[in-house]
Amino acid sequence: MKMDLCKPCSLGLAADGKNVKQVAGRCEKITCAQCGRRRYGSAYEVTDKKREETRK
Repeated sequence: MKMDLCKPCSLGLAADGKNVKQVAGRCEKITCAQCGRRRYGSAYEVTDKKREETRK
């Protein structure tokens, strides 16, 4: 699923076992979908690692 995330939230999701891939090219002012703060961030594609491993 595509989400606008700040850098700390994207790193937190990656640490929780999600696949996090940046899809936008540059960092802009966004409202983070995870924490709700207005910060600098990008659009990310977030998927479960389990689902990705079963597709291969």
